Amino acid sequence: MNNLEKPLEKLGFSDKEAKIYLALLELGQGSVIDIAAKAGLKRTTVYNLLPEIVRKGLIKTGAKKKRRFFFIEDLQNLKDETEERLEVINSILPELRAIHNIIPYKPRITFYEGVGGMKELYQDTLDSLVAGESLLSYTGLSEFYEYMPKEYENSYVAERVRRKIRIKIIVPASPAAANWKKTGIEALREVKIINNPEFRFNADTEIYANKVALISYRENFMGVVIESKEINDMQRMAFELMWNSLPDSATHPIPLPKAERE
Repeated sequence: MNNLEKPLEKLGFSDKEAKIYLALLELGQGSVIDIAAKAGLKRTTVYNLLPEIVRKGLIKTGAKKKRRFFFIEDLQNLKDETEERLEVINSILPELRAIHNIIPYKPRITFYEGVGGMKELYQDTLDSLVAGESLLSYTGLSEFYEYMPKEYENSYVAERVRRKIRIKIIVPASPAAANWKKTGIEALREVKIINNPEFRFNADTEIYANKVALISYRENFMGVVIESKEINDMQRMAFELMWNSLPDSATHPIPLPKAERE
């Protein structure tokens, strides 16, 4: 199998359509007979599949001396067709999610572990939301960047901003919290800082879509995502209750306890 067939299949090609497309790409142009021979497919199979690929605008057709031939005019058409499908998906996703939300289903629990799991979990917070929606987060850990690589956090924030997903964070006082507050506008981020040493937590909770993620950084990064509308709703209400009880004005973090500075 050509190593490009699988990626094309992920873009919506069937296995045989991928073979036809790649065969024609190598040929430059060709008849059904030429394409079938190059792709290793039966002529009837190529005859049956070509019209649909032509309809999508990915393959063009012409005639020379009464002989029909096919060619790929512009590879950009492949990207355009994929982007068009993505736009359709994004446009109907809110309605699909609304339908999905009212259908009773068994809550799902997914576990994540290690650096790879961390990236997969945080990616899910973006993939589960659309532009204009928000993440709600309790994030602790004064020595945040000892556990979360800063370069990954930067790329994650950049991707979140690109997707126009906002975030509201409740966080104990720390240097990282102060920086988040300072850069809040450009990062589509609202921050409320808890200036009370009695409420200093060291984990992370992310509330999004119909999910709640519970994350421990110190335990080799262990994360649990619970997908449940009822649990999500309850956590949202608890978050908003705390959010509304905290002051809006910018505050300066209190000095860290000596044990945490060392």
